[in-house]
Amino acid sequence: MPSPCKKCFKKNVKDRFILLTILVLAGPILYAQTAVSRNSIEKPAVDILKKLKVSGTIRTRYTASFNKNVGIDARQHSSGSDQYTANAFTIPQARIVLSGDLTKKMDVYVRVNFADFANSPQSRVLEYAYTTYHFNPYLNFRAGVFRPYFGREDDVATDFLKSFDYSNQYTAFDENGWMNYQMGISLSGDIKAFNILVKYFAGIYNGNRRNNFTDNDNGKQIPARLEFDFTPDFQLGLNGGFGKDEGNKISAWGLDINYEKQLNKRWRMEIESEFKQGNNQALFLNEAIAGKTVGDYMMRGLYILPSIQYHLNSKEIKGLEASFKYETLDPNFKQNGNLHRAYVPMLGLDVTEQYAVRIQIGAVIERYNHNIENTTQYNSSRFITQLQIRF
Repeated sequence: MPSPCKKCFKKNVKDRFILLTILVLAGPILYAQTAVSRNSIEKPAVDILKKLKVSGTIRTRYTASFNKNVGIDARQHSSGSDQYTANAFTIPQARIVLSGDLTKKMDVYVRVNFADFANSPQSRVLEYAYTTYHFNPYLNFRAGVFRPYFGREDDVATDFLKSFDYSNQYTAFDENGWMNYQMGISLSGDIKAFNILVKYFAGIYNGNRRNNFTDNDNGKQIPARLEFDFTPDFQLGLNGGFGKDEGNKISAWGLDINYEKQLNKRWRMEIESEFKQGNNQALFLNEAIAGKTVGDYMMRGLYILPSIQYHLNSKEIKGLEASFKYETLDPNFKQNGNLHRAYVPMLGLDVTEQYAVRIQIGAVIERYNHNIENTTQYNSSRFITQLQIRF
């Protein structure tokens, strides 16, 4: 009789032969199924990529300070040393955009700014990343990182700004979670009422800007906006919002008026203006003074920006534009805050239509009620010129 080991050996050989036969026969079938599965996944992805459009903006800038011991960032240096930058070339924007329609009702928009790698890339490079589902003209749903539309400036891309940058008011309300890039969801749409086009925007957001891909507390901010287009030339916007930030109840409100008029074939004028007021919880949480509440920290700002354009029938130059922005911002007016006034004259040269190639030159003149040494809250004047290219 064969030994038990020989029986085991024969049995193992037989089992291995059966397994090898199954693999040989089933291999082509498994491969075919895997290929079909892979193709079913990759084909929609390829179709989506074909629908996406790539665009971008490059903006180069030269800034020079007119004041001794004040850098291009408007920060004052009381030591009098030369360890600050009085003039420099910079690239504030190097953007790439991916956008397109995924379906007839859904679109996607992603934008990154590679120039932000010079600052804090972990919290700044990604500007937009959202998808919008259009049920109908009256109802649109959006989710991701985007602007809440809590004011006129939220509806104007940097490519089409009449001035060098957004207002100081815009920056302050951005820092407090109401404007600029926020993470959340929103509803929007257009409604016709009494022959007036009414646009609405409402949403709920984390309120801590785009710094994190999650919230830093359980509080949320709920801003809303109504925009009334009384005529094609005249729009009025009303903004209001409330929420919680680290357990503190907060709110903000504002209004904006925009008027534009085509005077004739060559001349066009526009006037933008906006006012806002609300809690400055960012300053409150930063100072954390005993006995003070978030209600003691209130900010308000105003700006007015008139501009005029002259269209040229030239192959080399398409138009000239002049603007002058005046703005005020008090970050803490209930406690004798430091009122900040800014004057921004600017002249623009449009080489192509729609600001695709634009050269701007001007100045930023800033004044404070009280100069504070070694901070940006110090009187300063800067010369700025920049070149914008969109593609």
